[in-house]
Amino acid sequence: MLKSNSIRKFFKKPFVRTTSIIAIAFMLSVVTNSYYREIQEKIHQGIGFVYDKNETVGQAIYDVNAFLFNGDGFDQERRSKETIYDNFSKVVVLSVFAPDNPELNGMSGRGTGFIIDVDDTSATIVTNHHVVDSYLDQPDIFRVNVQTAMQMWSYEAEIIGHDIVTDIAVLKIYKKEDEEWEAVEWGTKDDYSTGTPVVVIGHGMSMSWTSTQGHVVYRDRFGMRPYNLMLQVDAVINQGNSGGPIFTDRGKLIGVAQSIYSPGRSIPGWDGVGMAVSVDQVRRSVDYILSPQYHAKGYVPYAEFPFSLSSFLFEEVKHIPDEDRHYAYFDYTKKKPDALPNVGELAGFKQDDILIELNGEEVINSFSVLRETLQAFPGDVWYVTVLRGEELLTIEVALSEMDIQSLRDIITQREKQRQ
Repeated sequence: MLKSNSIRKFFKKPFVRTTSIIAIAFMLSVVTNSYYREIQEKIHQGIGFVYDKNETVGQAIYDVNAFLFNGDGFDQERRSKETIYDNFSKVVVLSVFAPDNPELNGMSGRGTGFIIDVDDTSATIVTNHHVVDSYLDQPDIFRVNVQTAMQMWSYEAEIIGHDIVTDIAVLKIYKKEDEEWEAVEWGTKDDYSTGTPVVVIGHGMSMSWTSTQGHVVYRDRFGMRPYNLMLQVDAVINQGNSGGPIFTDRGKLIGVAQSIYSPGRSIPGWDGVGMAVSVDQVRRSVDYILSPQYHAKGYVPYAEFPFSLSSFLFEEVKHIPDEDRHYAYFDYTKKKPDALPNVGELAGFKQDDILIELNGEEVINSFSVLRETLQAFPGDVWYVTVLRGEELLTIEVALSEMDIQSLRDIITQREKQRQ
């Protein structure tokens, strides 16, 4: 009896009582969370089954579960894990080396690549141009070696083509036996926006097949290379990740890791700013490299930016159709006196013409025209609607080709500035 009273007195102490409540609550939380995760696993398996049968119904069930039980956070974690698991074997290690000149191996490169296509005899791989540039400069001295994840075999790669502007190269390796390779799933610019969760798989700091996670920070960031809009992410990217894939948490390829921003460092390191070539530009380069036109031309061509434009607020002009948006207008005032006329001038666009539509799509500012230019090819025809005074005019414009050597010279100069 005395012992029982002593126990009661002990638990009546405020500190003991509070500690006991916290401990019980913690244990209940652990048990509840365990059951919750198990329940959510079952729910999401069921949702996935329904989604495969009917996307509309499956999405509706998912939205209800996310709203009532905060299932979205759990689902994101599950999706990221599945993305890593599903794509691990689609990522390869690339090494550039000089087999007969070991002293030159310090000039070689090491990076990441990923499989985009598989047939009965080979696999097609994408990486960065700068990963294999030693080989491209001296193909008689250097070799490109590819190591796959499944068999851990090594293959000598064949370079199919490259694009120095987007920093993309396409390679091919050939099967030794009956290797079962798989290709990544292409995404588009519609698959991501600022805040979209991402997964990076690669070989950063020579640590093969590692993954990091983060988010899209910025969609269209200007990179060091001209004519190249970059995707900025906060997932960790290090040396060795170059050429590796960046996926959404739903497994869609949305970019190729290209560089890190690390000002003031003698050795580049991660400072939270990772840059990737956006998927639309990767796809443009890859598709052209794999086309007959590339082998006839020898490089990937780019259309010259056709107009001299400036942007303004609607308050600055009169006679505009919509006062709730910004506009771009033709502006030749900043042009050098000795400069040749551009495509816009030759087509008849005049000072202060207001750019309304491009191929039927509204134009908000000069940046949106640049984005379209990067996806276009020389010879493409645009239909451009402008407002001249109070009159709407539609003018046909054929795009000219940007001088590829000028682009290469700019890239070389900027790369030297980075070193």
